[in-house]
Amino acid sequence: MDVLSDVLSKVKLSSVVYFKSDFSEPWGMDIPKGPFAQFHIVTKGQCVLKTKGKSIQLFTGDIVVFPFGASHWLANNENSKLYQGEDVVKAILSGKSLFEGDKLSTTLVCGHFEFDKNLDHPFIKELPSIIHIDDTDLKQYSWLKNITDLVIEEAEKEQSGSGVIINKLGEILFVHTLRAFILKSKSVNGFIAAIQDERISKVLKEIHTSPKNDWQLESLAQIAGMSRTSFINKFKVLIGNTPFNYLTQWRLLYAKELLKESNKSVGEIAEEVGYQSEAAFNRVFKKNVKQTPLKFRQKTLIS
Repeated sequence: MDVLSDVLSKVKLSSVVYFKSDFSEPWGMDIPKGPFAQFHIVTKGQCVLKTKGKSIQLFTGDIVVFPFGASHWLANNENSKLYQGEDVVKAILSGKSLFEGDKLSTTLVCGHFEFDKNLDHPFIKELPSIIHIDDTDLKQYSWLKNITDLVIEEAEKEQSGSGVIINKLGEILFVHTLRAFILKSKSVNGFIAAIQDERISKVLKEIHTSPKNDWQLESLAQIAGMSRTSFINKFKVLIGNTPFNYLTQWRLLYAKELLKESNKSVGEIAEEVGYQSEAAFNRVFKKNVKQTPLKFRQKTLIS
């Protein structure tokens, strides 16, 4: 599994598509800050999006994602009356849009993605408040255009099983959008830059693939094809952390997943994530998570 897939497998991604609907002028909807990653696809026409003082003109084919659910509004123009997004969704789902008329302005597919934004990983922390993929990007990344077209087509059909299919397609759409964002990124440091760096990405892949290995700086530097000092400096510049701290962080993320979702004993999990003894694993886990693995598992079961 590649590094990005490995990270995304830990965030428990799911999606919900609210609607595909035609909006006639004048129209506008205000979406408050929320717990989910909202997304919109413009399938026809154009509109204005505004968030945190930033105004973006959206056109047919554009995709916008708000990874942390930032407040924003969409309208046919900046002077249109804004209705609460929740009211707009309720009206559409009841079969009566608030924006019906003779002058069709825009067709939108809207929904949200759910994922664990509290995941202690640098990639999640680096995501911007808004990701905008325009039609030019879609033409460049044919795989993204293909999945977008499938989401739109399934939203239009409303056949048996469409609800499940479109929500699963939404999850794929989110991953493809993140991939396009990474490919567009001009970051010179951070986790995104690290997975694009030929040498450091090799090390990350090995750490993710085999966290139980008894990794040493020399062996990791050898994988990168660098001297020990150059490797440590390069890794820290890109990731913002030392190789061993990142390794510990990844081992603990993997351990948390096993504690939540498996019946393995704490000792078995300790061995699987690379600790020589259960006692050593307990010490590291408590130092970083502020509770023992057993307490963490018990709290997870209660919640």
